[in-house]
Amino acid sequence: MHLVDEFTVSAAPDRAFEWLLDLGRVAPCVPGGEIGEPDAEGTYPGRVSVRLGPMKFVYDGRVRISHRDAVARTAVIEGQGKAGGGADTATVRTLMEVLAEGEGSRVRVTTDLEIKGRAAQMGQGVMGEVSRKLLAQAAACIEARLSAPEGTDDAALPVAGDVGGIGLMASVMGAKVGGSVRRFTWKRGPDDAAAAAPAAPASDPASDSPSDLPTDAPKET
Repeated sequence: MHLVDEFTVSAAPDRAFEWLLDLGRVAPCVPGGEIGEPDAEGTYPGRVSVRLGPMKFVYDGRVRISHRDAVARTAVIEGQGKAGGGADTATVRTLMEVLAEGEGSRVRVTTDLEIKGRAAQMGQGVMGEVSRKLLAQAAACIEARLSAPEGTDDAALPVAGDVGGIGLMASVMGAKVGGSVRRFTWKRGPDDAAAAAPAAPASDPASDSPSDLPTDAPKET
């Protein structure tokens, strides 16, 4: 599944790029996410928990920054995880680009996501909507942390909430239903307007009879 999303932050591009590559700082903004200390090769152990309706997925895995370019402000982040004893798997590769926008930055996230197992049965449309909801939550948290004054106590900084429950599923399904309604809505054209217009009253044959002609009409001689 291929996803492209964007969000903006008020921080300058160089600062935003550096901050976003500190995965320990970003982790509190990942809904349902936890991260450990990196090993000698820079690979982090991590966990992501997601609950969708009656189903709960807890993915344990690893994540690393496989490529970074400070000049172009681009980086590639790769991760994989397993849940349900290995029956559910997830593999992700994300290209992050930090672009200048005014005095702040626009962050473009291009993700290739492969899900196998129970979550995959929900379909790519639903999974795509879930991913966008999670990114929106993460972006709001990232912006709040980036804009916090230097020296702010970490305990006072916002964190992303847990992922899941009926609320998330309802919002996702609402977006799906809304999309379906929009796809089946059309603009009325001339033919549709003509078809919807009320029919003209039928002509009454009696109204054309000679008895209805003016009485002062001249008579033939």
